Amino acid sequence: MSKPKNKTEKTESAKYDALRELLKAEGTKIYTELEKGQFPQFYVPSRSVSNIVYDKKLRQYILGKAAGLRSSRNMSQLRSFTQLIWLAFFANRLVQEKKSSTLRDIYYSSQAFEIDFEDQPESDNIIVDLEAVLARPREDLHIFPEERSSVFGDLTIEYTVPGYEGKRTNLSDHPDGYLIGPSLSSAELVDTSAELVIAIEKGGLFT
Repeated sequence: MSKPKNKTEKTESAKYDALRELLKAEGTKIYTELEKGQFPQFYVPSRSVSNIVYDKKLRQYILGKAAGLRSSRNMSQLRSFTQLIWLAFFANRLVQEKKSSTLRDIYYSSQAFEIDFEDQPESDNIIVDLEAVLARPREDLHIFPEERSSVFGDLTIEYTVPGYEGKRTNLSDHPDGYLIGPSLSSAELVDTSAELVIAIEKGGLFT
């Protein structure tokens, strides 16, 4: 008999299912438009300052309703349209296979699929576009920056990654802090005595 899922596992499973359905819906939309002989298109939320609004419920700033049309009919947009479609495909595969990738790896992986990015900044911008289209952070898509940042302090977290589900640790246990990688980014915060978490860009300032 399989072990019943705890609350954290159920939350992570529901989050995974919702993301899979979201990616599937976007793919189905494009496929349907192709079947009808139409040029596939979608709207990308504007990332301009004028389109940033404060969400009182989430207590954070989010993108507003302003969006721009990106269409495969427009030759000047066809390149970025194709790049975004490929990235959605690649992210879907990462989520399905429960794997992760870094921003740098995404750029190099695109070359194997003959997707033309001039450089990594262009690849990074398309990732941000996908975040905006799906209204999900890249970490939900299993895409992470290089593990250069660390976190330290009285923060008790519970892991959700396969093989470590339900395992808890306090981030003050290691004097050098814990690297913020995929396993830590997807962990659930259980308890903390902190009123505020401060991000420090330079490691020298911390040490």
